[in-house]
Amino acid sequence: MLKNRSRHGFTLIELLVVISIIGILATLGMTGFPAIIKMAKKSKAKSVIQGLELAIKQYNNDFGIYPDDSSSKSVINALTGYNEFPDKPDPMYRSNPDWNGPYYTSEKKMFEGEQLNGALLDPWQTPYKFNLNDPQHNHYTFDIWSAGPNRKDDNGSGDDVRNW
Repeated sequence: MLKNRSRHGFTLIELLVVISIIGILATLGMTGFPAIIKMAKKSKAKSVIQGLELAIKQYNNDFGIYPDDSSSKSVINALTGYNEFPDKPDPMYRSNPDWNGPYYTSEKKMFEGEQLNGALLDPWQTPYKFNLNDPQHNHYTFDIWSAGPNRKDDNGSGDDVRNW
């Protein structure tokens, strides 16, 4: 006498079909991933640039001038209140009654050498660029830009992320 067995589990064909579908979906997801990361880094750079714009305007309101833009590091040091010695506040800023800073703060890992008195780095690990006293593009305020994904300073053109 033959008994009817109820079928439990999956056949080999069913398992192979499901595994291949999961593989195809994973491949499609992974090919779009680098583009998403690139867009996220550009968005972060734009956000930091907007924060720097506000900080520089506040600094200008207090002192009537823009920070020294001879280097990225000097601008950031003026905005954060750090200078020369790693992670030690500059007494010049702290003792000045006009200085109401820090005008800009960020995580330590975003600075060159992970020191608060270093240049502020963009998501591609290159310093932000500033042209505060003689802007070439943003004539009503000042120019701030990041070298962008190719890490080449195109003076605000190409793939650079900028405030104009």
